[in-house]
Amino acid sequence: METRSLKRSFGEITYYVSGSGPTLLGISGFGCSFYNYIDLASELSKNFRVILIDNRGMGKSSQTSFDYTLSDVAADALAVMDDLNINEFGLMGISMGGFIAQELVKLAPNRVKALSLMCTLSGAADFIHPISLTEEGLRQFNTFDIKTQAEFTTMSTVHPSLRSNNPVQYQKIIDLRIEHKANIEEIVRQNRAAVSFLSSSFDCSLIKCPTLAMAGANDRFVNPENVNVFAKKIAKCQVAFIDEADHFFFLEKPLEVASNLSKFFKEVL
Repeated sequence: METRSLKRSFGEITYYVSGSGPTLLGISGFGCSFYNYIDLASELSKNFRVILIDNRGMGKSSQTSFDYTLSDVAADALAVMDDLNINEFGLMGISMGGFIAQELVKLAPNRVKALSLMCTLSGAADFIHPISLTEEGLRQFNTFDIKTQAEFTTMSTVHPSLRSNNPVQYQKIIDLRIEHKANIEEIVRQNRAAVSFLSSSFDCSLIKCPTLAMAGANDRFVNPENVNVFAKKIAKCQVAFIDEADHFFFLEKPLEVASNLSKFFKEVL
């Protein structure tokens, strides 16, 4: 996977390129760098050119010093596509990355030819919203040592059976969280942007491209029924549930998820 960077007004965006074929752009979730896609990319890059991004403030991208919107983050991603001279592409958004993906479609509807929204929702009232994370709660959680944080968040976002059924993958997720832990100030700023998005009323009818809404069937953080809400609001939307998987289904069962994504994007790109 080749690592590149692009200058933006706040600093640099780091992004990663692998594979060849039709382009897929992957946007990661809250508090996460590109690692959300680390297992998916190894499969998807067999048939697609996969572009992954460290959102501003995350991973190797520059840290920020002021508040921003998720539309700003979407503009960063679009600038990466410009940097690569890619006019049309498929788009994937995981969790909060799904919020960013929706904003990107709004910015460039003619460039996003297909969309996958994973374990996510939108701002309209008929979506089932999770309990908002607070700055106080985030800062309090950050006082725990990094290993405790990683173990707790992993237990909270993967299916209870993963630890016994696939202990290697379970430990890998913990290790990824430890290796890619974000700065607390960046987490707080990103949370403000995410809360602002969910407080708005995004018009999902703006999404005209073929869409795959996918969720872990046992997601305890973002209600999996939200994929059916997308199906009602987006004209060309199909849904998929990954059985015996939670919010981190893309790392719990990457081969199954990659298979669903490959099938969908091959048909529509």
